[in-house]
Amino acid sequence: MMNIYEKIAAIMQDVQYLAKDDHVEFGSTKYKALSEEKVTSIMRAELLKHKLVVYPIAQTAGRTGNITHVDVIYRMVNVENPEEYIEIASCGDGADTQDKGSGKAMTYAFKYMWLRTFALPTGEDPDKISSAELDEKERNAAPVCERCGADIVSVRKRNGEMWTVKDMVKYSKGRYGAQMCAGCMKAAKKEQDNVAGGCDRRTVAAGQRWGVAVPPGAVPRLCNGHL
Repeated sequence: MMNIYEKIAAIMQDVQYLAKDDHVEFGSTKYKALSEEKVTSIMRAELLKHKLVVYPIAQTAGRTGNITHVDVIYRMVNVENPEEYIEIASCGDGADTQDKGSGKAMTYAFKYMWLRTFALPTGEDPDKISSAELDEKERNAAPVCERCGADIVSVRKRNGEMWTVKDMVKYSKGRYGAQMCAGCMKAAKKEQDNVAGGCDRRTVAAGQRWGVAVPPGAVPRLCNGHL
């Protein structure tokens, strides 16, 4: 019976190279890549053959902007001697403006856990690929409204002119201290006008939010919309 290290060495002997099987096109960026599906299917067959199992035992995640980062600890166990195991650290980043960043990061971490543990050459440079893809996403991604979370899109003004996304972001940051979509700017203006104009239906917190103090002990005054 082989120990866990002998089994890892045997798998390294069985699988010496993984050819790229995927074509990725993202804007002007084009490259070949090795899919997670291919890596997992090949390594699963090797685990069954050599009687090993791998599973995650710990994970932490964090998000900065559009990037989700995960750190994962995997445990590889020798099925023929369950008390014998090793722990493997891996990490991954996933870029997404919605809620798929964590899934992408976990997939990346899982894929590169296999490649690094078994020293599998692929001819792939993940640093160059991820940088090019992220740069392209940053150039094309629509700014997100910091109030409602929706993408900020251009709108047509009453005079027929288009209000560009760039101008909307600049205006809303200067006027309200945050980048907002047209709908949220309209709502923010109403809240601001209510506080500044004497409508006390809005709370003191609302007044502080827009930098307008509501005098303590003032007699409540309501605007027409709150009568």
